[in-house]
Amino acid sequence: MKNRILILTVLAATLFACSSDSMINDDQEVFNLKAEKKAVERPFKIKKAQGTFIIIPVFDPLSCPALVLNAPGEGNVTHLGRSTLFEEWCWSGAPDDVGTRSLIITAANGDKLWATPSEVMFTSDFTFEEVTIINGGTGRFEHATGEFREFVEITFGDESELFGTFSLSAVGTITY
Repeated sequence: MKNRILILTVLAATLFACSSDSMINDDQEVFNLKAEKKAVERPFKIKKAQGTFIIIPVFDPLSCPALVLNAPGEGNVTHLGRSTLFEEWCWSGAPDDVGTRSLIITAANGDKLWATPSEVMFTSDFTFEEVTIINGGTGRFEHATGEFREFVEITFGDESELFGTFSLSAVGTITY
């Protein structure tokens, strides 16, 4: 009987002496070490991407003064695998204005990469190149940076030139 009381007393003292705070702090330190992993610059490519686009006349000075272009697509993207792409473009109608643009690339696991096309150079009536700046994302791309050049070919669906298809490839670098 005395041995049972002694064992129960030692067990109770051990349980009350342990603190879960130290385990949480240790786990937090391990998590912080993983989060502070040094960002590395890597090659970045988009291969065989294609999709559709539609141009919508808006003429709403609050949302977009002239035209909105929406372009969903999909393709193979390094570091993301098979991905969906969505570019949105609001153009003022001014010849020298590239407008307000955004590109979201979403990986199969849900990680997103955000980018902003910043410069457009038409190489023909149906092809152009654009410089695109990577400015973050979600998941492992939360603080991503970089730049890539897109090579785009468009085909209009009819004479109205309000919709069509595109194909694109891209090459550059990403740091994450």
